[in-house]
Amino acid sequence: MDARRVLTLVRELEEADSVRELQERALPGLLGLIAADAAQCYRLSVDGVGLQTLSLPQESFHEDPMVIYDHPLTEVMLQTPTSEAWRVSDVAGDRQWQRTHCYNLDFRPFGMRRHLVASAGSDMTVVEGYALTRSGTEFSERERDLFGFAQLQLSVAERTLREREQLRLLSALALELAGGLEKGVVSFDGQGRPYALNAVAAGLLAVVQDDPRLTRGESFTVRDIEVRYVPAATAGMPAMLLLRDLARARAVARVLGVTEQEHRTLLHLHQGHTATEAARRMRLAPATVRGYIASLHRKLEAGHTAALLRRGRDLGLIGD
Repeated sequence: MDARRVLTLVRELEEADSVRELQERALPGLLGLIAADAAQCYRLSVDGVGLQTLSLPQESFHEDPMVIYDHPLTEVMLQTPTSEAWRVSDVAGDRQWQRTHCYNLDFRPFGMRRHLVASAGSDMTVVEGYALTRSGTEFSERERDLFGFAQLQLSVAERTLREREQLRLLSALALELAGGLEKGVVSFDGQGRPYALNAVAAGLLAVVQDDPRLTRGESFTVRDIEVRYVPAATAGMPAMLLLRDLARARAVARVLGVTEQEHRTLLHLHQGHTATEAARRMRLAPATVRGYIASLHRKLEAGHTAALLRRGRDLGLIGD
């Protein structure tokens, strides 16, 4: 039952838009799982520089996060990052302590608080995790195990969100370079569910999200939306969908008198196909397609193929 409570919490947190939002929502969630006075999320470089902390309540930990109190478990936690939770209790002020990374406003006098600290790190440069603190009763073995399990699940969720944030930044940059005002990028999560990486994709995905072809790894066009499937380039990378809103292009085509077949011909030329290749793909006679091309030159006022394609891009009839 404890494990189910943790997994339910993490599933809800996975819908966050950023790691920061996940951590902000995780702190009250942890306080709901394990009774404590305060909760903290921390990230610390092993050289003691670059500390980041987030606390609930905000004033429950030291106002200066670089003020560090000491505990002998620190060296073990830094050298062997793990999801295990440690109880830090009854700290006596007259002993020789080493530096740790759990921060508490009430660290003087020692011994007034009980602490539960979990640590997880992917390498030897950063240690990160969560900490709980409370006065009075000690944390039990059950609470320690539950907290360690929660830390493990949260670290996986944070890693997934960081990868998603990187994908969003990369897709936004790619779309900006391509001038894609009507284009969106969609990726897939670990369960194979599609999620939007930019605002345009969010709107287009809402229209086509019930189409069964979306998760079959195929390209299709429906409701003025072109969906192109892009398989994963390398192992471990997600497959992606490129979505394009065709409504504006088709509206422009209607205004210019460009028929649907002429528009399809223009798209084939844009993909580098010759008139004969386009005819074969459209299952039409080459003479018919050449007639469409001549009509496009006239309607778009373009004298040669390069000018025709440039004019088509300027008008939004074809994309980059």
